Amino acid sequence: MNLLICIVIILGISLDVFATMEVEGAMVPEIKKGPLAIACAITTGLSLVFFFGGYIVCYEINEHNIFSYEKLTASIIAAAVFALLGVRLVVKALRKEFVHESRREFGIKNYIKLIVVTSFYILAAGCACGFIEANPYVLLVTMVICFILVVVAGIMTGYHYGFEKKTIAYAFGAVLLWLVGIYVILTGILPLI
Repeated sequence: MNLLICIVIILGISLDVFATMEVEGAMVPEIKKGPLAIACAITTGLSLVFFFGGYIVCYEINEHNIFSYEKLTASIIAAAVFALLGVRLVVKALRKEFVHESRREFGIKNYIKLIVVTSFYILAAGCACGFIEANPYVLLVTMVICFILVVVAGIMTGYHYGFEKKTIAYAFGAVLLWLVGIYVILTGILPLI
């Protein structure tokens, strides 16, 4: 798994977090450094735990040859996961979600609920990366950098422009995940058939 594909995977899943942060940024009366640092730490920490939890489990499943046709089956599952994560982002982009716009302070309890829901999809992406044996070190560094950037950029974008740009983020994330799914099909499935 090359460096570019690992980066594209993380960018694709991080755009969901960007959209979530954009909505939160549209609600805060002012951006303070302390709550912003807390948001970065919680988002990055939870995302790493869920992602690498899924990665380790699926990597071990793949390493111990639990499937009959291990590489082919693992690649099919990974391609399907990336495709379904992309479909989920398109559905979120097309759905007109009601957001009660009101200024409120940064609430860690509500914020953690949003991130945990998103983290279940990050867990699925981690599983897919474990199946295709993506480089965990590249994924780790990319995730830390990318998630801190998307949290800050999402909150700033929401604060200055509102939350209407989230549709573009969802659509772009879906395209990136579909491209990874196509890559897995071309490099992991077609040569084995």
